[in-house]
Amino acid sequence: MSDNTEPTPVTTSPDVLPPGPSSALWTSVRYATDPVSLYRDLTRYGDGHTVTMPLQMGPVVVAYSPQAAKDILTADISTFDLYGPDALAMVFRPRSLVMLTGAEHTRERKLLMPPFSRRQILAAYAVTMRETALQYASELAQGGPFVMQKLAQRIMLQVVIRDMFGVTEPAEQDELRLRIRELFEASSPALIFFPALRRPFGGLGPYATWQRADARLTQLIHGLIARRRGEPSGAKVDLLSLLLTARYEDGSVPSDEVVHDELMALFLAGHAATATTISWVFYWLHRHPETLAKVRQELATLPMDVAPERYTELPYLDAVCNETMRIYPPVADLYRKLRTPLRIGSRTIPAGTGVAVFTTMLHAREDLFPEPLRFHPERFDARRYTPFEFMPYGAGARRCIGASFAHQSLQIVVATILRHWELGLESSQEEKAVRQGVGVGPKNGVRMRILRASTQEPAPVAAPSRAVNS
Repeated sequence: MSDNTEPTPVTTSPDVLPPGPSSALWTSVRYATDPVSLYRDLTRYGDGHTVTMPLQMGPVVVAYSPQAAKDILTADISTFDLYGPDALAMVFRPRSLVMLTGAEHTRERKLLMPPFSRRQILAAYAVTMRETALQYASELAQGGPFVMQKLAQRIMLQVVIRDMFGVTEPAEQDELRLRIRELFEASSPALIFFPALRRPFGGLGPYATWQRADARLTQLIHGLIARRRGEPSGAKVDLLSLLLTARYEDGSVPSDEVVHDELMALFLAGHAATATTISWVFYWLHRHPETLAKVRQELATLPMDVAPERYTELPYLDAVCNETMRIYPPVADLYRKLRTPLRIGSRTIPAGTGVAVFTTMLHAREDLFPEPLRFHPERFDARRYTPFEFMPYGAGARRCIGASFAHQSLQIVVATILRHWELGLESSQEEKAVRQGVGVGPKNGVRMRILRASTQEPAPVAAPSRAVNS
């Protein structure tokens, strides 16, 4: 008999799913408040264990090996339904790409791909990214403290307003900024992860506050859409204009509801998540002066007036961004619900079960990333990872459609600030990672101060590497 005979798959009944944590309630609470420590604890159950979170629609079989991730993320799209649509509804609107499945998802993705894949469009966005980073960073007082996450949020919000919404009038920008900020501040993790809390309570509760903020922003965006539809089509490359001139394969146009819902989804993904990653990059760079010095040396190889998209060609800067997203990926969990049974590794998971790839756990595998708690960008020079080993923006047919926009924003904003200012951390204490919306962010936002205008000279190499303990 051949030793290469494929093992017979184990079919699992819904009543006998792979073992995992026994307390569903405690797991749900930890997931909503302190997910990073939960991820580390879950590794002891092994790949393919079950996490039962009734507040998030029941049991989930969790995968964090490259093969299991590939099994899930390359399966036919007809295999899956949405998992936890009630939780997603606080973040994404019904007609947005994230909320669609099957043929509808494929159709919508084809509509949205061109604005995020054309080189000339991304180059136009790059200019706004650099100009906005320079504008807002220059407003900070030298020597005065500031919170990097808040600065990054201001920068990315303005980039979204200009490049996604195409709004250029200052008064209109101010109103849109206000309405977006209101909605963002009203969206708490408790409301996202615990749908039972979504009660209006006579208009006085946090959910009622969210509803009012959502209604005001929705009205404003629909006004923008109606006005833009009435204008002659031109050479504008903002996302709103591109969506209004886009056509489905049958020649039909996207409805106002589709345009609104896609803009909202891309705003949330492109604004909050990217701003958080920017703040983490500055945190790690300034805890590792030798890494910061190498980035500055690489930046100094380009002229000060270089086209901003050239920053995306710098390999070490890219390695720093990737290592940051390895530790705290912007897309930390990839959930699906099975319409049909799916084989994951040697086990067949029954229809109706949730399955998920926990990217944070995948990125912390010792066999893929030696010393995974250590911040070490050089690992991306030494090895090329497959899409199922390193996947900060997801993978497969549902990979984040705005990944190119987000990654370009990250590189250009970081490079622009580093080329013009030298910064310092306000505290030597480690920044704890906490739940922020659907992602994970720094508890104190990374407090820093501007030390001086950059001299463009290489920074000194010093200080040993530190491990990730947050």
